[in-house]
Amino acid sequence: MDSWEKDQARLLKIVEEMNSGSSNSESESDADSAENNNSDSEDDESTTDEEYEAPEEPENDETWHTNTTSIRNFSFDADAAGILLDIEENVSPIQVFEKIWDDQVMEMIIKSTNDYGIKLCNQARPHTRHSRKANFKNTDMIEMRKFLGLGLLQSQLKFSSIRKLFSIDALHYHPAFPSQMSGRRFEQILRCFCVEEENSSDPLRKIKIFLDLLIQKFANAYAPNEALSLDESLLLFRGRLYFRTYMKGKKAKYGIKFYELCSAQGYVLNIEVYKGHRENDENMTTIESLVMRLMQSYLNKGHHLFMDNYYNSLPLSNKLLSKKTHVTGTLRVNRKGLPQEITRRKLRKGEHVWRRQNQTYVSKWKDKRDVLCLTTAYHPSMINTANRRQQEKRKPIEIVNYNQNMSGVDRADQMMSYYSCPRKTIRWYKKIIFHLLDVAVWNSFYIFKEKTGSQMKYIEYREAIIRSLT
Repeated sequence: MDSWEKDQARLLKIVEEMNSGSSNSESESDADSAENNNSDSEDDESTTDEEYEAPEEPENDETWHTNTTSIRNFSFDADAAGILLDIEENVSPIQVFEKIWDDQVMEMIIKSTNDYGIKLCNQARPHTRHSRKANFKNTDMIEMRKFLGLGLLQSQLKFSSIRKLFSIDALHYHPAFPSQMSGRRFEQILRCFCVEEENSSDPLRKIKIFLDLLIQKFANAYAPNEALSLDESLLLFRGRLYFRTYMKGKKAKYGIKFYELCSAQGYVLNIEVYKGHRENDENMTTIESLVMRLMQSYLNKGHHLFMDNYYNSLPLSNKLLSKKTHVTGTLRVNRKGLPQEITRRKLRKGEHVWRRQNQTYVSKWKDKRDVLCLTTAYHPSMINTANRRQQEKRKPIEIVNYNQNMSGVDRADQMMSYYSCPRKTIRWYKKIIFHLLDVAVWNSFYIFKEKTGSQMKYIEYREAIIRSLT
């Protein structure tokens, strides 16, 4: 066999070996694929034969539910509430008043008034011959008590000018005024009347130290019960002031706005004066920061705060709930995060619907108009209640309790408006000082009534203080 034939035989042998290897691998691969197909089919049969159970999804915190949940009980300490002053049951009106408007307050007023009077006298510009600023005599405790007493008395009288009260004319003569001091001296003290000024750029620096001092006196004199109310008040002022406010719903319309925290019966606990735009605290809106500042001393004590729709919101209720404070109040329909099935739903008169998110309930009730309400303290339900004519009517429990406990600020404003000390002036800080004097008288009257159980009227209480001061 020649070399060519040998090469041909060798090539044929190689081809046969290659063909036999590929057939074996194909058979093995076919077997493997069959096994895989069988196993896949078995798996498919197992998944179709057995019922598939999807894992339970966790409850979303932003979900609104139609079922109720337990109300958190913060166990308010009712034994710690009440009068904190050390007074007897037969205490007199002036003794209660001087526990709040004490010597510390009087000394601040006297020192500041004297300093300002001397400053006016030493001004470089010349004074007129009969100017009240030409010669100022320092005042003292006795004279300042008389001045404040006459200031309280003039709030009960109508007159065209202050000097008329000191006149000997029979048409205007009032013996209480000229018997205490001359009209000229009264006007001189009134011109220099002021309190300690804070050395800062705060718009309220002229009264901030005095305001903080009185708020501390109010808190140290009385501890409120569980229910608290928060609302705004307006002090009439038409002078030039950049944080003067217009409120069309108030009688005064223009003036200085106060945010007040009161007990449900009207005792004033905390006050903040609106002074224009201010920087918000982190992660809170302007209103939320305001409410948290006013409530700072009363958080984590189990109180129940009642607010109207200007303050109420879903995030604020959650923040207060985390501070062991319940919230109930009306709600604006355009607040963020509210359930649309409640806000957009049209109701028939008397119909009541609600939804729950975590511990907060949002309800809607149709009376003469739709009333949207938020609460963390009640399960929304309809109860029987009597109206002013003692007629039975069904109302939501959150609305009934809101009406009973929300009027604290309005009651305090109403009582103080009958006999208001502030008079027309271009100096806004004097308005606030005299307004705080009214608040101190009202708070002391509240304590006096609760301690003694007396049936004395507010006007009689004021007159008793005036007699003691003058």
